[in-house]
Parts: sequence; C-alpha cells; structure tokens
Amino acid sequence: MNMKELEKAKDFFDKKGFIVDETMLKATLSAIKHGKSIFAVGPTGSGKTHFYQLLAEHLKGAYHYQSLNGSVTIHDLTQERILGKDGKFEERDMVLANWLRDAKKGVSFLQLDEVNAAKPETLLALHPIMDIKGELELPYTQEVLKVTNNAIIVMSCNEGDEYHGINAMNMAFLNRMGIKVHFDYIQGEVLAEMLSERYSVDIEQTRQVVSTWESYMASRDPEEPVVSIRVLENWVELSKDLGLKTAGIHTFGGLISTSSENLIEIAEGTFFVNLKD
Repeated sequence: MNMKELEKAKDFFDKKGFIVDETMLKATLSAIKHGKSIFAVGPTGSGKTHFYQLLAEHLKGAYHYQSLNGSVTIHDLTQERILGKDGKFEERDMVLANWLRDAKKGVSFLQLDEVNAAKPETLLALHPIMDIKGELELPYTQEVLKVTNNAIIVMSCNEGDEYHGINAMNMAFLNRMGIKVHFDYIQGEVLAEMLSERYSVDIEQTRQVVSTWESYMASRDPEEPVVSIRVLENWVELSKDLGLKTAGIHTFGGLISTSSENLIEIAEGTFFVNLKD
C-alpha cells in the first residue's frame, strides 16, 4: 500500500461524510493488501458495518454480511438443501460460499457480526477458512472453495458493558485474526453536525441531543444501560414529528428507565428540563 492509495481512500470517505481514523484506515488497507483477516471492535452505532460497506464500494468489491446470533450454525453459513420445484432436493449456497465465489472475480468482503454471541461450535467450524491452508468444504456437494487474498473476512462485535453475559472470545479464534481495529463513538460538535445534516434537523436541537447523551454517558453507573448513537438517530428523526422532548422521552428516556414511574421521573428531571417540543 502506498500513500496515494491511502489518500484516495481518505478522500472517498470524506466525500461520503464518514469520519475515519487515518491510522485505522491505513492498517485496514495493509491487511487487505496481504489478505489478512480483520477483527473490528466497537460500540453499537460507531460505524463498524457502514465502514466496511463503504470500503467495499471504494475498492469496487462485493460485500456480504451475516450476524452470528446464538442460533446460527455452520450449515446456515455454508450450504443448505431445499426442496426444488420438481420435488427433488437441491443445494443452495449460503453466505460463506457466495463470499468465496465472488472472490474469484475480485475483492470480496465478508463481515461476520456479533461473533461474541456465536455458538462455540460455529466459531470452531470457521477455523479452516482462517488457517494457512484456507479452504471451505461445502457439506452437501463436497466442493472445496479456496480462500484467496481477494477474500477479506471481517469479524466484528461490541465489547465491554454493552454485552453483559457474553463469554470472552476464544483465544484460539482470536489468534487467527490478522489485525484488530477499534471503532469509537464520534462525539461533540461533529456528532451534532452529522445528525443535523442526516435528518435535516436544526443544529441547535441536535446539539441538545448530543449534550444530553454525553451528560448521561459520563455520569451513568456501570449497571445502567449504554445508549448508542442509533438511539440518538431515532430521537432526532422522530423529533420532526413529536418534538424534541417527547421524542427524547420515548427513545432515550424509555431505554434508560426501569419502570413507568421511573420514566416519569426522568422526563421531569435534569435530562429533559430544558428541552421543548
């Protein structure tokens, strides 16, 4: 990777209105160049999914996404057998197979999200595509698909107190990662401007939303809920119909309250005292 490629990528993200950390972008481009896997960690709404969608677009590649919730098995990711119109069973490729087939034509991204919520046996079954040999055997046709440098795999998840009850990531799995990158929340005036532009809401109103959020996040107890930027987006968008205070009570306030009585206390408290509809 050279500086010209980095500058082109930075310009692309800038035109898309996505604020990107240059060091993280440089590390990611280097990993892609060498066919390394990427472990992306950050809070909900910090832009993990959007970043890789845009990066695939910039590199004129394919983008595939799959959430690894607790019910997903390796068959859900590789190949399934369905009943065809003629009454005979036929095989259908799933996301891993589609990702590797697209990699034969050019850069192909696969983002497996919520990996810290995946079944241990599902993660174990992914090891062969992340090893040096790098291959995937389809369970029904027994076809073997090779993992080339064009096949970029991104494992992503939240971390810290956003995921109470989720087990720590298996070290054998983490040791197969090429690089680890962190996504942080955007804050302050930058966040207010982004919300204002995205939802056509006056900047003074989005500043109030951001200020309320930052005050809560700075003062909350560890057992209190984490409020993501997605909640702020909902708040700002709904404020166009409901007004700033009412929308905030039913989005932000509803999330942090523990009961209807507590919601009334929050609505009448310091978070919303200066907000008007």
